[in-house]
Amino acid sequence: MATVGKHQGTTSDPPTMASMEEELTCSVCRDCFSKSHPLPCGHSFCPTCIREAWSGQGEVKGRFNCPQCQEEQGEVLCDCCPPEEAVEGKPPLAVKTCLRCEVSLCALHLQPHLERPAFSTHLLVDPLGDLSQRKCQTHEEILRYYCADDREYVCGDCLLDGSHAQHKVKALRQVEEDLKVILQTLLDKAEEKMKDGERILKEHECIDSTMADSLMDDISQVERLGSDLQIQVTQLVGALREITKRERQQVIERVHEDCSKVRDGMSQALSIQYYLASLLSETDPFLLIWAFQSDDTKLLADLDSPVYVPDAVSLDRKHILEDIESKYRDFITGTLRCLSELKRELLTSRLTLDTYTAHPLLSISDDLRSVTRVRNRQPHPAHLERFDHWPQVLTAQTIASGTHYWELEAEGFWDIGVSYRSIRRKGKDGNAFGNNKVSWSLTQQHDRKLAAWHNHRKTRLTYQMTGNRVSVTVDYGAGTITFSEVKSSNHLTHLHTFSTTFTEPVCLGFGLYKAELNSHITILKV
Repeated sequence: MATVGKHQGTTSDPPTMASMEEELTCSVCRDCFSKSHPLPCGHSFCPTCIREAWSGQGEVKGRFNCPQCQEEQGEVLCDCCPPEEAVEGKPPLAVKTCLRCEVSLCALHLQPHLERPAFSTHLLVDPLGDLSQRKCQTHEEILRYYCADDREYVCGDCLLDGSHAQHKVKALRQVEEDLKVILQTLLDKAEEKMKDGERILKEHECIDSTMADSLMDDISQVERLGSDLQIQVTQLVGALREITKRERQQVIERVHEDCSKVRDGMSQALSIQYYLASLLSETDPFLLIWAFQSDDTKLLADLDSPVYVPDAVSLDRKHILEDIESKYRDFITGTLRCLSELKRELLTSRLTLDTYTAHPLLSISDDLRSVTRVRNRQPHPAHLERFDHWPQVLTAQTIASGTHYWELEAEGFWDIGVSYRSIRRKGKDGNAFGNNKVSWSLTQQHDRKLAAWHNHRKTRLTYQMTGNRVSVTVDYGAGTITFSEVKSSNHLTHLHTFSTTFTEPVCLGFGLYKAELNSHITILKV
């Protein structure tokens, strides 16, 4: 917007405070603003109301209507149609106004302006009912130029009187063309912003769906843990019952055995008692003497033998407690294993490879979870985010909070890194994982020796992996990156831990530098 009225006469009085306040008051919202931007009709609006009024047209194409005067609502008649051509007593409506000829034209009388070269420089606008707002109030000439220094419209006589000497003055049509170039650039930027917004919205809507699925998976995992724990608790209680039952049974069997021995002793004593009673009742002295003397030694021995007294019977509490402790340790071990597996599953987040970053010597699987080093360059289209020297690829997902865990299967000469997305992709120097300040990596060379890299610094590791499964744990808040080997029993053997302070979101990155070693990395489902 620009002002019209710098040339409104030289004898006018200086503006009063009231007039200045009125000029700087929006005609719609009545708020005051710092700089006046009146329309050609003379009304002033704040930038917010101007934008709202112009945006309110929506998809309707046409001239902007002043919200205050609504000058476009009136009908503009053709100035060239004779009265006899009037329809129902009214000449045809104009479709354009020529600011050079200062006439409004219907479609028929507009044709010469559109077809003949003599009119090619004439400025045509939508029909105007009042041309006075498009004229210089000093010279009464049509405003055909724009002074960028004074930010006002001027006529040809304004230029001739020298008041705009050395100023940047252009024809309105040229200013229009220049502004439309700028506006087209801004429009493209706005459209790109809309596309970015739609993409982000779509991603977040997908995240919403993914989070719902993840929640269901988490619930399923927790319920499975509960079932496993219930089974282990049932097994523990059953084992404890069996231990107690077994010990009780052993005690009962011992008591029965002792009672049987006591009964045997009593039976023997009863037999001797009957024998002695029979001898006492014998009347024949010869038989009495013979019977007693023939069995006196054994009889006396049996009578002298003590009555069998069993040892005191009690439960072996120590043995029971040892068995209970053993079973309880097994229960705790199983519980910790279940919790460890649940922790790994809950900390594992979705991970896929970003094909736009993949070097042409890397082949990405259809499910975006595996990458293989190949000998021949793949037909990847050129992309600003693609690595062009080191055979590397980044994951599509980034993290900026929380703790995350992933398991990978890696073979050959591989490099597993954690990196900022800002890592440089073009060229050789300082762009490999671990050879800069923005990435940390664990590398296995062709001889299976391991090394940790960060900021060009190499740390050799003495440990050598026996398998091909590697875990990566990133605790963003604590600033730690931990690499471990995953054994067959899901036991983790620590390899190396980086400690830092993250300043940007991070993602995983894989580098495969030797094609002849069948180098590949696969993201596993935990």
